[in-house]
Amino acid sequence: MNHRLSALTLFGLILFSFSDVTVTRAQGHSIRGKVRSSSGFNLPRITVDLQTGNGALIQQTVTNNEGDFFFSGLSENSYAVATSAPDFNPSLEHVEFSRAITADAPGETRTVEITLNAKGGVRPPRAGLNFVQNVPKAARDSFDLGTKLSREGKSTEAVASLQAALKIFPDYFDARFVLAHEFIKASNFNDAISQLNEATRINPKDDRVFYSFGMILMQQRKYAVAARIFAEAARLSPGDPQYPLKRGTALIEQVAMIDPARDKTAAADLSYIYSEAEKDLARAFALSGKKLADSQLQLARLYEKKGDRARAATALEQYLKLSPNLKNAAAVREAIARLRTPTAP
Repeated sequence: MNHRLSALTLFGLILFSFSDVTVTRAQGHSIRGKVRSSSGFNLPRITVDLQTGNGALIQQTVTNNEGDFFFSGLSENSYAVATSAPDFNPSLEHVEFSRAITADAPGETRTVEITLNAKGGVRPPRAGLNFVQNVPKAARDSFDLGTKLSREGKSTEAVASLQAALKIFPDYFDARFVLAHEFIKASNFNDAISQLNEATRINPKDDRVFYSFGMILMQQRKYAVAARIFAEAARLSPGDPQYPLKRGTALIEQVAMIDPARDKTAAADLSYIYSEAEKDLARAFALSGKKLADSQLQLARLYEKKGDRARAATALEQYLKLSPNLKNAAAVREAIARLRTPTAP
């Protein structure tokens, strides 16, 4: 394989970073949204990802009991809001702001109404999300206040309210889970892991907890462990395309950690990792009804790393087809052209 600068790195494709959201801004854009089913019902506890135009994760939250979510302190003008749930087709909404943030110009607020369409057929309830607790009213009130403060971008106050709920009812799963995400937003991973561990103890069947664990491990560059965690999330919720997508991505990142010159078993390891990643990404694409663009982006990275430039280009073309409003479409086309150009022997 030619080891010149990878065509896929030209436009900075994939970054897993929660750290971008740690800055508290006096001014900034905000995105407020609601997630409903096509039948008009508000959808609680749905994971919502805030992404760059390249699909890189910036921030993650979950909808409250009314299906509401909120992102604040945003400095760029272009974002994507990705929503995924096992029993629904994935959704991707692009959000644009018209003016830049300056000392004299406050940010804008955009409202996003997201409707998720149910997948075909009737699925049985998921064990993890069918978990019911008898929560004392005082704990519930503190929790509701905490989620409200979180939506308003008041993280310090939200943490205090969630911790107050846990003092009243220490086994409050939802409070543990939401508090973990407040810590994740602040890149306080140790405290986030502590809360997720407690959440797993309370309800070991909730796939979203394992997903959150996996995303922290990705940030910590512990890709092999992250792949195993995402596999557990996929086992608990086999219909969610995000889990095989994330596992495939983690395996691709793991490749970069292997040095064949130092490890005599690396060739066999790489072959297995490539095979597993390809199967995961193909599965994610199929589960999404062949609509999950990111699976094609990751396949392009996989094939490029293997030296299969033609298949990498084809995957990027499919990614572009599935992402008609992609802001960096010109850069993707340039990468495709480079991959289609024969390399010197």
